[in-house]
Amino acid sequence: MSIGSWDPSASAASKGVPPEQALLQRLIAYSRDDQLAQLAQLVQPDESQQLAGLMTLDHTLWQAAAKSLNEDELLHLVRFFAVAESLPGCEAGQRSPVIPLSKVLRKRGVRLDKALLQWLREVNDNRFLPYGPL
Repeated sequence: MSIGSWDPSASAASKGVPPEQALLQRLIAYSRDDQLAQLAQLVQPDESQQLAGLMTLDHTLWQAAAKSLNEDELLHLVRFFAVAESLPGCEAGQRSPVIPLSKVLRKRGVRLDKALLQWLREVNDNRFLPYGPL
């Protein structure tokens, strides 16, 4: 285990703008390539800090970023962020990106199937997933 340095300006800078498409595609690839089990080892220190900022990004920014993504990409992001929440500094609770991404899917008529819902509960103990506080 290594100890890195934390730059508060790096995480604060990521809170006001939607995530870039290149970054989203990189995160989608972790899920698409079945690398979620090794996520803690694969995420680099600078990416980890950026990820921590993304975890509490405003839900409206996530909904804006999701407009250009197809349903399959959104499902991969839901999977990625469900696992990413277990990384140090990435706990998000009711601010989790899974919530707005799941809502976008639901608005598009895509329901999360039972297998995915069970998997979400297995990999994450955030009681707000996938649809937020009721």
